[in-house]
Amino acid sequence: MRLWVVTLILLGVGLVMFLLPPVPGVPIYLTMGIVLVAIGKENMGIVGAIFYCVTLSLGLKLFACTCQQKLIGERLSGNVKVRSFVGINSNIIRSMRLILTDPGLSAAKCAILVGGPDWPTSVLCGIMSLNIWPILVGTLPVVFLIAPTVLTGSFTYMSGLITDGKPDFPWAGTAAAVMAAFTACIQFGSMLLAAMFVGRVANTRAEELAAVPYDEPVLELEEKSKEIDRLYRELTAWGVLPLGIKIILNLAIWCMVSACYMVQLWYDDCFEEFFLTSSIADELDGDWTNLVTETGRVALLLFCISLFFFQVFRTWAKRKTKVNF
Repeated sequence: MRLWVVTLILLGVGLVMFLLPPVPGVPIYLTMGIVLVAIGKENMGIVGAIFYCVTLSLGLKLFACTCQQKLIGERLSGNVKVRSFVGINSNIIRSMRLILTDPGLSAAKCAILVGGPDWPTSVLCGIMSLNIWPILVGTLPVVFLIAPTVLTGSFTYMSGLITDGKPDFPWAGTAAAVMAAFTACIQFGSMLLAAMFVGRVANTRAEELAAVPYDEPVLELEEKSKEIDRLYRELTAWGVLPLGIKIILNLAIWCMVSACYMVQLWYDDCFEEFFLTSSIADELDGDWTNLVTETGRVALLLFCISLFFFQVFRTWAKRKTKVNF
């Protein structure tokens, strides 16, 4: 497959993942470090492919931040649920609001943009209608996280390259482990630094923090949600559930437990051996579905049945709560 085709696929998938609130950037950079280096090494060499991957990952991160801020934060700033999901009234977000509205670029602002939670931070910038360009400039230090993450993936791929039974890069496995540890330190350090600056606001700018207004519609929504949650817990207590719903829950639990035990105890019987650097053509006879054996398909079927029964229970519980609210 051509490099530009793989690049477009990874950019599309990466952007979608970035736009999902729970997904951090590290898995995206790691995947790019493996796949793009494997495809691009023929045209630009391994070193060139690594630089290409780092540059592309940084561009994707900045573009994703732009989409989160402009398309979600600004356009949906009037949506109460979006503001509630960001946690607009929490002390952490209110402290971040103070830091982000400070003039110029400071260490605290860069720490928030790099070490803060990706989706909430970018969407918050949009809700606050901040200028996109200083935000993107303040996000640039994320390259110090991107580079070691890409190198971790690249070294992992290189460790699997073998010619005539001998590894082409015998040091790559060790280098991958070292870079993985370094990536973890960088990520943890950036998060710790962001938390330190946020905590400092509560101590040194308490009056300013207290003056930050609360979002009243969000407060009303959160109070309503608390009442709904309380009623939901009352109506789904085991002692008051109908017999049919109890049977459905038991079936969901037993199917889930069975699926988990099958995968844990008979892992080798459920899946074929396959690594990040393996080839579908060579290892799975060109068919990716061969990754899962017959035993594995039974485990996946039980897992899906469990999800179905659990969804039936959730649908019943939500309707019951809505009727009684």
